[in-house]
Amino acid sequence: MNQNGGEGSKHLVSSAGSWDPPACWYEPAYSPEGLDSAYQALIEKMGGSTGGADLKKAYDQLKADGDFHRGQQGAWWAMVKTKAAWDLPVTATCTQSPGLRWVPLGNPPAGLLTVTPQMLSKIAYGATKLPSPAVSLSPEADRQTVNLPTYIKFDRPLQPVSVTASLNYLGYSIAASTLAVPVSLEVDAGTDDASPRTCTYPFTSSGGGYVIDSSSSGCNITYQRSSRGGTYPLTGRVKWKVTWTASTNPNAAPANALPDGLTDAAPQNVVVKEIQTVVTR
Repeated sequence: MNQNGGEGSKHLVSSAGSWDPPACWYEPAYSPEGLDSAYQALIEKMGGSTGGADLKKAYDQLKADGDFHRGQQGAWWAMVKTKAAWDLPVTATCTQSPGLRWVPLGNPPAGLLTVTPQMLSKIAYGATKLPSPAVSLSPEADRQTVNLPTYIKFDRPLQPVSVTASLNYLGYSIAASTLAVPVSLEVDAGTDDASPRTCTYPFTSSGGGYVIDSSSSGCNITYQRSSRGGTYPLTGRVKWKVTWTASTNPNAAPANALPDGLTDAAPQNVVVKEIQTVVTR
């Protein structure tokens, strides 16, 4: 699995529903020669135990039935558990029985859940890590003033993030790539004593990345009461548009829609003060 642009360390959170891979499936695991060697190594490791004797009996049967399909086009497929193979959280229950199946090239085994590009897209989606960007405020967080608007911007552009999950083994080549592009930032003032309490700013493209500058926006948070010696927790959440392609190229066509992703910006404790004005004649 390859990830590009994942400068942060937080996994993408789905905005609606889930895109989790199944708990297990079947995929190519051994060539005829590879399975023969694996059996021999395991038999040698288990020695003269009861399990070793049973394994030797199974080995002899496979050898007699066609020498592990040696010389034929295809592969031995085995069950893979997603969590063990990809280290991703899985909530589903495994519905497949463990075992090995010989599968001729080009003929996925009937009646088994087998690896597909869509499954790999779920793995790539779950493995996508997005940056948690720092939001710059003007005035600064500790210098906010009642009835003055708070302007929002990013000091550096956010970059799109792509992840590719692929299988290229024994003549089987399957891949899926996800692409996450930042769409908008929603900011919450952290108090109802602000008008408005929330603002949403669309990103604009700049130099290959995406930026926000709310100085010309029609929506900017304005605190209407001081924080009275405390702070208001200003928070931000970035929305990402996520798509996937059945290839190693995240920009390939067609781009299939996935649930939007969400990441939280680093929270800021805002200090709001009142300016006392003295009028003299």
